[in-house]
Amino acid sequence: MGEAYKLDCADCGYHMNVFVGIGFTYAYLHSIASFVQDAALKKRIAEFEKEPSTRYAAYDALYRCTACRSLRNELYLEMKSDRDYFVTAYSCGKCGEAMHPVPDDPRTVRLECPECAGGQLTATFYMDWD
Repeated sequence: MGEAYKLDCADCGYHMNVFVGIGFTYAYLHSIASFVQDAALKKRIAEFEKEPSTRYAAYDALYRCTACRSLRNELYLEMKSDRDYFVTAYSCGKCGEAMHPVPDDPRTVRLECPECAGGQLTATFYMDWD
């Protein structure tokens, strides 16, 4: 089951809702392929589905850019087989640097506000989702 959080900055009023964790649609690779928009990712999933040795981890994650503090909520997907390996990678829309997933619970991580230089984001749980 996933969790939803509100991220708020008391300094500038920035806010963002994020969803982290696993929902029912993550139970099978073909169900993940049904909702992803990226054609290349759909193709990679199909390739891994053909491999009997495939194992995977999938969940919604909060990604952050360490260069400019930008945040985005995206699918984390790591697939492994005896012959191949794949993990989703995202680039920052603002500065182009690589973004990295933060731990599932945003309350345990210090997140700097992406809008103002000095603010820290407060994460508040507001619902479970699946």
